[in-house]
Amino acid sequence: MATKATITGLALGPAGEHSPLHRLAQESLTLVAGKGVQGDKKFGTSQHRQVNLINARTYAWFAASFGRALAAPGAFGEQVIVSDAIDLNWLPIGARFRLGEATLEVASNRTPCQSLADKVGVDRVSHFVGHVGLLCRVIEGAQVRLGDAVQML
Repeated sequence: MATKATITGLALGPAGEHSPLHRLAQESLTLVAGKGVQGDKKFGTSQHRQVNLINARTYAWFAASFGRALAAPGAFGEQVIVSDAIDLNWLPIGARFRLGEATLEVASNRTPCQSLADKVGVDRVSHFVGHVGLLCRVIEGAQVRLGDAVQML
């Protein structure tokens, strides 16, 4: 039986919130083509940084590396967590995939920053290289929910 990837976490950075990484857990998000996550503080601000995605294993990696757990979702500033059935870190730029009924395109690997390291209480940004997921563009918008399928196109 083939393993199926799913959405395991969703988070929103409320409009008006000034902390760059603050996110609140959600049951669903509305993705809007060319804009990102409706209601998110980053909505409509970039052509390339519309949705941050990470793998669920990022949280296990952090706990194993630093001896403490972070509360998912949103602790790394991500909006979507995908189960480990798809390794996001190795998708090529331009790859397209479906989150439920929405279509996203990989714009770039996410680059860790000092704000992230400070938020999670780690002294070196370099610890996070390759562990903070992808930045994607929304090609086709839709509402996405926890448990929705994730499929490569």
